[in-house]
Amino acid sequence: KLLLDQGHRVRAFYLKIWLEDEVAHLNEWPWEEDLHYAQQVCDQLCVPLETVSLQKEYWDKVVQYTFDEARLGRTPNPDIMCNSRIKFGMFYEYVGKHFQKVATGHYAQVRTMQDGTAELFMSPDPVKDQTYFLCNLRQDQLQRCLFPIGHLQKQEVRRLAEQYQLATEKRKDSQGICFLGKLKFDDFIFHYLGEAPGPIKEYKSE
Repeated sequence: KLLLDQGHRVRAFYLKIWLEDEVAHLNEWPWEEDLHYAQQVCDQLCVPLETVSLQKEYWDKVVQYTFDEARLGRTPNPDIMCNSRIKFGMFYEYVGKHFQKVATGHYAQVRTMQDGTAELFMSPDPVKDQTYFLCNLRQDQLQRCLFPIGHLQKQEVRRLAEQYQLATEKRKDSQGICFLGKLKFDDFIFHYLGEAPGPIKEYKSE
């Protein structure tokens, strides 16, 4: 709605990355509910919505990375890789290249500096800020980002949703790793890799 008010021509895309085919027996998958809410909001705003399946790409570029890091005894961060390799990576290559900008609902800000480079800045909401999960974005990715709610506090976003009477105005916040639904990360890793007890080491840079 904010982008429409600013005069942008908007087309919405729902990225399907849930791994329900691979681990359906371990979990309940809320992606259908997510898509239902997205469709309701788009219908309210008269914005076309298209579903883009990136499940294979997600498995190849994020899940395999997660397994590789875990096998080496390191702590992977699949959400960081999801943003750099999928949401602002493969999606850019497949779909985003046809648009001037790609907007997401991340709590973060991008500012263009005097030399033309784009820099990532924190959201004013310290609890919801997501710049950490966007830290791997390349310059060419950042320059095409739009974060329309990045300058707002979460409570302000809630008020706007109520003001516009959006279908999501009362919906609870999403939490956890994006592709796991309600499945715990430890259970997911155990299912594929089992257990390998060992010491916990803290890395300190010199």
